[in-house]
Amino acid sequence: MEQAIVYLSDIPISNRSGTRWVQKLNDYNYKKLLISSVEEFDDQVGNYFDSCIRVKDILDFENLSEIIADVKSKYEIVALYAPKENLIEIGGDLRSKFGIPGIQKNQALAVRDKWIMKEMLHQRELNTSKNAIAVSENEAILFAKKVGFPIVAKPLNGFATLNTQKLLSNKDISEYFSNLVIENELLLAISDNRILLESFIDGEEYHCDCVVQNGQVVFSSVSKYLYNCMDIATKGSPPASIIFPKAESEKNVATRKISELNEKVISALGINNTVTHGEYFVTKDGNVYFGEIGARIGGADVMPPIIKNTFNVDMFEAMIDVELQKFVSPKQSKDIFTGMICLPQKSGEIAALATLKDFKDIDGIITFEVQRSIGDRLLDVKDTMTRSGFAIIEDVNYDSLREKLLTVYHRFFDLMVVEE
Repeated sequence: MEQAIVYLSDIPISNRSGTRWVQKLNDYNYKKLLISSVEEFDDQVGNYFDSCIRVKDILDFENLSEIIADVKSKYEIVALYAPKENLIEIGGDLRSKFGIPGIQKNQALAVRDKWIMKEMLHQRELNTSKNAIAVSENEAILFAKKVGFPIVAKPLNGFATLNTQKLLSNKDISEYFSNLVIENELLLAISDNRILLESFIDGEEYHCDCVVQNGQVVFSSVSKYLYNCMDIATKGSPPASIIFPKAESEKNVATRKISELNEKVISALGINNTVTHGEYFVTKDGNVYFGEIGARIGGADVMPPIIKNTFNVDMFEAMIDVELQKFVSPKQSKDIFTGMICLPQKSGEIAALATLKDFKDIDGIITFEVQRSIGDRLLDVKDTMTRSGFAIIEDVNYDSLREKLLTVYHRFFDLMVVEE
């Protein structure tokens, strides 16, 4: 029987942003089927897929099951890709129902349901926050009384720090539950009324991005956020991080501890044959705590480029390869720090924007991409996804790179003119 690959998507793969997710498929001689909620088969889609089925709802399990059953009657499905955060669970459900290799239903739950995730780690006695599930402010107040303020509240299966808040008092708890409205369409489609409560971990935030193949971490990188994700979403701090080169990461105590804990987390959750993006905290006394992990590419616009520049690992290609157990980690990497920073935006209609020439005094700029135009009307930022663009910069020194990234951010902000 001929072999096939199935790919679920809720973004256009025919534009530049979407194409990078699927380009690597052309290296493999399988029949390739795209199931999409946003596009139909055309010449551009045909560059990567043999056929495309347009569906109204990419999360309609019954409809997808009928489609997969039909495909399975004609082909041996060797891989089913569901790479976006909001598709991970349904991808696991479909693989388990139809006997398709890859992340299964139970594994998908372990990387999407944050209660299950944290509870499994507690069972292994790994460092993470104390947790509870709440559907009302009274339950949250009882949790806060037990663990002490501050606490963190977030959707049980959320992402991008959406609807995530640090709560300092009973009043904050009451306001959080009274004003809880999920506006993001992707999160709304997969959310229920349960809120995860966490004890607050006071520490600097890092992310660890990996490739896991046949039960082993075959590639791992550690990066440090300039500001914690909570502060980015709630205080307007610049979204930015810097990746540590291999030699520096191995000798740095904090990054070494993060890598070690990350491997234990991956083992505890049964994560396999996928890329991962994990969040970790390092406290002032040097202890490392797990935040959360996803079986996905982190920060699709901005994190893969810094990994690629320092380690020569393309996370989009790795995502395709590892599902087929074909990933090979490059042996060569650069002994250089690479950083990313998301460009800010202001509320209002854009009247003026900075361009690359406004930053010609800053060396090491690899990428400077502005995704807004004059006349665009923008809103305030309330998550870690919204941006006006981004810059990628390299430097041999961490502190120098940090200064360059923040200079770009603040200068871009100053040069952006908006009108009410």
